[in-house]
Amino acid sequence: MTKKEFRLTSQSNSWSQIGLLAKRKGAVINNMFRHFNTENLREAYHAIDGSKAVGIDRTTKDQYGKNLDDNLQSLVDRLHKGTYRPQVKRGVEIPKANGKTRLIAVAAFEDKLVEWVLAQILTQLYEPLFIETSYGFRPRRSAFHAVKTTFNAIFKKKRNFVVDVDIRSFFDTVSHRKLIKMLEKRINDRKLLSLTARMLAVGVLTQAKMVEKTQGTPQGGIVSPILSNIYLHHALDIWFIENFSREGGIMSRYADDVIFSFTTKEEMDKFFTQVKARLAHFNLEMNEDKSHKIDFTPRGGNVFHFLGFTFYWGKDRGTSKKRLKIKTKRDRLNKAIADVNTWLKENRNRFSTNKIWGRIASILRGHYNYFGLSCNRPKLNHFFFTVRGLLFKWLNRRSQRKSMSGAKFERRLLRYPLPSPPDARKLKHPIDRRIYVH
Repeated sequence: MTKKEFRLTSQSNSWSQIGLLAKRKGAVINNMFRHFNTENLREAYHAIDGSKAVGIDRTTKDQYGKNLDDNLQSLVDRLHKGTYRPQVKRGVEIPKANGKTRLIAVAAFEDKLVEWVLAQILTQLYEPLFIETSYGFRPRRSAFHAVKTTFNAIFKKKRNFVVDVDIRSFFDTVSHRKLIKMLEKRINDRKLLSLTARMLAVGVLTQAKMVEKTQGTPQGGIVSPILSNIYLHHALDIWFIENFSREGGIMSRYADDVIFSFTTKEEMDKFFTQVKARLAHFNLEMNEDKSHKIDFTPRGGNVFHFLGFTFYWGKDRGTSKKRLKIKTKRDRLNKAIADVNTWLKENRNRFSTNKIWGRIASILRGHYNYFGLSCNRPKLNHFFFTVRGLLFKWLNRRSQRKSMSGAKFERRLLRYPLPSPPDARKLKHPIDRRIYVH
């Protein structure tokens, strides 16, 4: 064991103990595989949502839990003997806002337990290393923090030259070999690295064919988010900090969605000429049709999109001043409305009025929680009134005769008000309230 190598003892069984060792600068940590024990796998069992889609073996959480002790002991034995093999994942096509689909890989329930423990180990090991402006799939961080960082970089810090980099099919093109090499810099545990490699190599079975996985971290997997963060941490984050942050560059990344902001056009151009080669070195490809350099000065008249929002300069009401604004991206708003319409059309006769009403209220609250910025109130209002109109439309079409008149609908609204967009002064994230640009 070298000077910078650290071994977990039999007493250090908690996730916090891994985190304490991980904070030591330059630490290479071994003896990780011992955390695949019945105690941690039982914690995984209780943590995993049993209502999610089942894997190829169709085993549910309840079915697995009927003989939980025996099943967990069998799993631990196979893991430590080296005979455990993850099953093929079931592929599910999920619609995207642009009309295309995304392949989600659903693991068998037992494999989800193993992925959960592996994700906990890797999270504890790498959280101390990740940069401050990496926000995706991390504790106490959200898409809002990424949006806020970009907003502040442009408005407060005057980084008005923006690069929007789109990585083509990132989750499908991660190099397994390079990812394992990255993990080896931090982990000296062959069993853990071998298990990670096996889980990466698992194929995905769709209705059409078997998709062999020689590269990529399939979306939908519990361990995929932390693995993707580790990959981009080495491929992009550290490189940017070392080469561009000292010149004033600011990056804001949420998974593979990333915005870079610079003080001058020259810095922006320099970065844009180098980032393509940097990504290619890690088997990643910049989508040049969707990657842009943007002069985002107030007089430029340009816009850009990030995490479902559109950034733009707009006039303040009643003045000639311009201020930085953010609104819901058009296709995201249209997709959200279309989803509500489809759900109401398909379920108006399946559920009671009370259940439908509750479901719509929940959808509205979820929309406000994500898009609820003070400057976005017009789009929040548009969503609210459109959804309310759709609710009346489909409740009124539950039979050949009109089942809910306008007067009855209004009376119900008075008795059971639908959540309306919150006042700008009460929004959870009043990101740009009273901020102006002259």
